[in-house]
Amino acid sequence: MVSQNKRRYQEGGFDLDMTYITENIIAMGFPAGDLSSGLFGYFEGFYRNHMEEVIRFFEMHHKGKYKVYNLCSERLYDASLFEGKVACFPFDDHNCPPIQLVISFCHSAYSWLKEDIENVVVVHCKAGKARTGLMISSLLLYLKFFPTAEESIEYYNQKRCVDGKGLILPSQIRYVKYFERILTYFNGENQPPRRCMLRGFRLHRCPYWIRPSITVSNHNGVLFTTKKHPRTKELMPEDFWFSAPKKGIMVFALPGEPGLTEVAGDFKIQFHDRQGDFYCWLNTTMMENRVTLNPTDLDDFDKRKLPSPGFQVEVVLVDYDGSQPPKPKPAAASTDQKSEADSSTGTVAKGNNASSAEVSNKESARNDKDDVFSDSEAEDGSSKGRREKVSRNVEGTTNAAKASETSSVQKEASAAASRIEKVSITSEQGSARTPDAAPLKSGVSSKSSSTTAPPPPPAAADSSMSEFKAIAADASVFSFGDEDDYESE
Repeated sequence: MVSQNKRRYQEGGFDLDMTYITENIIAMGFPAGDLSSGLFGYFEGFYRNHMEEVIRFFEMHHKGKYKVYNLCSERLYDASLFEGKVACFPFDDHNCPPIQLVISFCHSAYSWLKEDIENVVVVHCKAGKARTGLMISSLLLYLKFFPTAEESIEYYNQKRCVDGKGLILPSQIRYVKYFERILTYFNGENQPPRRCMLRGFRLHRCPYWIRPSITVSNHNGVLFTTKKHPRTKELMPEDFWFSAPKKGIMVFALPGEPGLTEVAGDFKIQFHDRQGDFYCWLNTTMMENRVTLNPTDLDDFDKRKLPSPGFQVEVVLVDYDGSQPPKPKPAAASTDQKSEADSSTGTVAKGNNASSAEVSNKESARNDKDDVFSDSEAEDGSSKGRREKVSRNVEGTTNAAKASETSSVQKEASAAASRIEKVSITSEQGSARTPDAAPLKSGVSSKSSSTTAPPPPPAAADSSMSEFKAIAADASVFSFGDEDDYESE
């Protein structure tokens, strides 16, 4: 028999995985052993509640006064076996139901109970423990048996299990608390789901052995997964998690994109890791835009092999109306390049001013909105390399022009100066390529040519990796607009 830590009903010749939570609310395991529940369900009858015994019990003790609530998404049976008084409110094992399903269940159970003082509701999932506990704890709140979710859950756990461990999954407990808030603040009525954009995650006090891939889903299917997204599917998790300036914080986001995916209402975040997966269910209407989850808030995290003291997961959302945010205008980058190119036509002093302007631009970018999820940061990361290339070209050609000017009395040097002037003109036009020229006999001219040579283009296979590393180059992009990522002085 599969009763584990659950209390059993052992009276009057019955031995069933069944418990009276109240006089009118019963929790039990799946009634198996009938072919209507499939071949596997039939064989389960040898070690779970047998359908015939369950029917005999209710016909003896609650004839015509019971209604069965099946929470299994994986098991069904012929409702006529219970005289047609079966209602299905299915959701998956080890998961959470839609908030609306909890509300509908409570409405249905309350309607049945108020019809007759002797009516009973019988709630079961497969084991008759966790999913059953979520729904019964919510029903106890709805019927005002208890004022808080904690008290309702504690009561259920003590009644259902000998060790008080019935409803223990953090996400399922969280959903009972969500339901308490709906009763308290919304008069028991479900609210329209709040539309949000999932921006990304921060892992606080994250040891080196935690580098998970990510799947975001809802009750309709997968919304986002790093295993299939075009920018991450070719990368290892170690390559798309980046270290923030503050030690022990890892950040994941998609640079240059508004976020990972749109979410509304219930959604699930699953972290796939070598040491064991962990996950959580959340609801956008019931949560803040930033939520920090401890290990005790994450499902299955306690099953991992290696300890992670102080570990936390921060989930970041923003309100979203469905419209794409405007892309940043490239005018700032173009202005920087133009001003640096113009400075190359002046004196050495103006060249130094161009270098000073470049430093100023870096500091200005660092003082901009520090947000790992902003498009402008992605643009800054990619344009910084372009500005550095232009600056190197400008400085090299300016120095070469000065050297050729001092040796203009020589005919050979004059010819070299003419060629260098062509290079300078090309640099002023913002070109990253140097025109072919004959080798110069002047040592200074040769140095100028080597300085303006462009670096080789990156390999195509590393394009995804370099795209993420470009934003990792500037540590300031890993803050979410606050100072949380930086060490306190």
